[in-house]
Amino acid sequence: MKKIIVHREKCRGCRRCEMACSWKSGGLTNPRLAGISIWKTENEGKDLPVFNQICLDQFCGKEHPDKLGSGIPLCVSTCLFGALTVEEEECHE
Repeated sequence: MKKIIVHREKCRGCRRCEMACSWKSGGLTNPRLAGISIWKTENEGKDLPVFNQICLDQFCGKEHPDKLGSGIPLCVSTCLFGALTVEEEECHE
């Protein structure tokens, strides 16, 4: 099973992941409906990608049109800074 890994230090707060996640086939976007949000820590001046539990538990199925079948979520493939990556999760039986 694949797992999304967040590299907080690489996030620049551009919100591309939010836009990609909220994109609908009709061409509309609504970041409020995205499974990922960028939290701003004003005191520290940092941006923090935060996923909802559904995204963390299973792959949503949204992929970049050029990378269909890759199993890489659209939010990860649109990140320009490498703040989001996908790794194979070890099974502990």
